[in-house]
Amino acid sequence: MLKNDKISLRAVEPEDLEFLYKYENLPEIWACNSRKEPFSRFALKEYVSNCDKTIYERGQLRFMVTLNENNRTIGAVDLFDFDYHNGRAEVGIFISQEFQNQGFGLQALELLTDYSFHFLNIEQLYAYILKENCSAVKLFRHAKFEHCATLKRWFFHKDQYCDCAVFQRFR
Repeated sequence: MLKNDKISLRAVEPEDLEFLYKYENLPEIWACNSRKEPFSRFALKEYVSNCDKTIYERGQLRFMVTLNENNRTIGAVDLFDFDYHNGRAEVGIFISQEFQNQGFGLQALELLTDYSFHFLNIEQLYAYILKENCSAVKLFRHAKFEHCATLKRWFFHKDQYCDCAVFQRFR
């Protein structure tokens, strides 16, 4: 388990199924995602049952973000599209709306970054962010990710094509 004084990043447990079902099926989450349809409970149960495999086997790793004071799950952070040969992985993060703008996202991203660079020996992390998602852009800037490119008309969101900001952070 990865932790600081306020939050912990822990492995996905079977008890997380309902949390994942609720949040993975929010259409606003799909904006920066290739998936545009809901997950079934069955599919998420299969996902959770395969979480014992390593990032080297699955190409992805998810941590649940919990509050230390009461063990409440407030979000998730992911490494995915893991490329061992080139030393990079994409980062995804979700914090429940009621816990946003309280520093928990930044703390989770910092814990994940430290783990990625110092334990997994990843050279770079990157994120594709809907340019109009000002909160996510601000979060990644605060986490010392650099804006390195803008992909024009990259995402189809809310009946229009939107630009994508690409952020990277190097070890």
